[in-house]
Amino acid sequence: MVDLSSMKIASYWCEQQNTPLHLSLYCFRPPPTLNLEPSVIKHHSQLTLSITLFFATAFWGIFWLPLRHIENAGISGIWAVIAINAVPLLFLIPIIIVRRQHLFTHLKTKCLAGFAIGGGMAFYAIAFLYSTVLRTTLLFYMTPIWATLLAILILKEKTTWGRWLAIAVGLTGLLLILSGKESAPLSQGLNRGDFFALLAGLFWGYGTVLIKKTPNIPAIDIIPAQYFWAVVISAVVLITTIGTVDFRIPDARQLLSALPLIVGFYVIIILPTMLISTRICQLLSPGRVCLLMMSEVLVAGISAPLIAGEAVTATEWFAGSLIILATIIEVYSPQLKDNIKAPS
Repeated sequence: MVDLSSMKIASYWCEQQNTPLHLSLYCFRPPPTLNLEPSVIKHHSQLTLSITLFFATAFWGIFWLPLRHIENAGISGIWAVIAINAVPLLFLIPIIIVRRQHLFTHLKTKCLAGFAIGGGMAFYAIAFLYSTVLRTTLLFYMTPIWATLLAILILKEKTTWGRWLAIAVGLTGLLLILSGKESAPLSQGLNRGDFFALLAGLFWGYGTVLIKKTPNIPAIDIIPAQYFWAVVISAVVLITTIGTVDFRIPDARQLLSALPLIVGFYVIIILPTMLISTRICQLLSPGRVCLLMMSEVLVAGISAPLIAGEAVTATEWFAGSLIILATIIEVYSPQLKDNIKAPS
C-alpha cells in the first residue's frame, strides 16, 4: 500500500528543490527542509553502512583488469585513464543539467572535495600503468593512516587504540600479501607507479576528510566534480610527461572498440559504487571509511595471481583474513562510535 503522507512530503520537497520526483532518488539523503530527528534515519546504522561500503568497494579490486584490456585495445598509457573517467562524466551530463541550480551552491567546497578525490582516482589509475597490481594497492592503502591523521588535525576527531589496532592489523595483511614473488622489488626503492600510488592515497585520504565535513550536500552533486578533476589531472600528467610516454592520440576505431568495456565496468559498476562510497564518507569517520575500503585489497590480492595463472598461497589467504579482521575490529570497536546526524 502506498504511503500517501510520504508521497506528499516527497512531492513538496521536490517542488522546493525544483527536482522532478523520479530524479529525487539520486539525492541519497532525507529532505533537508524537514529537520528530521535521528530516529528517522535510524536505518542508516554504522553496521549497515559499513557492510555496504565493504562490498561496494570490493568491486574496485578488479579496477586494474579492464584498464589493461583497454590498453590492449590500443588506448595506451594515460589516455586510457582519461577515457575511463571522461566516459562516466558524459553519462553524468543529464544529472548535471537537471541539478544545475544546486551544483553551484557550496561550489568551493564541492570543487575542493572533487579535486582531492578526483586526484586520487587519477593517480591511482595511472599507478597501475607503471607498477604491479599488488604494489599499487599496498601503497595506496596507506590511506587509513593519512585519513586518520588528517581527521585528527582537521576534524579534531578523537582516535583510540581500537582504530590504531585496526590500522596495524590491516597493514600487516597488506604487507603479507606483498610477501610473494611480486613483492621482491619493494626493497629496491619506489618507481614512478609507486609514487603515483602514494600520491593517490594522500589525495583520497584528504578527500574523505573534506567530504565528511559536508554531510548536507547531496552526494550526487559532488560526483561530477570528482570525475571532472580526474580527467583534468590525468590530462595534466599526460602533458607533463610528453617525451617519456606514448602520446599518440587514440583514433575513433580504438575508442569504439574499448567503449563497451568502459561503459560496462567503469560506468555501470564503478560509478554507482563511487556514489555509494561518497555518501557513506559523509556519514562515517574518514579512518573507518578507508579501513573498510580494504576489501578492494582482498579482491586484488586474489584476482591478480589467479588471472596471471599463479596459485593463491596460504600466506595470501592469511593476509586476506587479517584484512577482514581489521574491518571487524573497526566496525565493532565500542570506542569508535560515529555520530550519524540527520541533515539540518
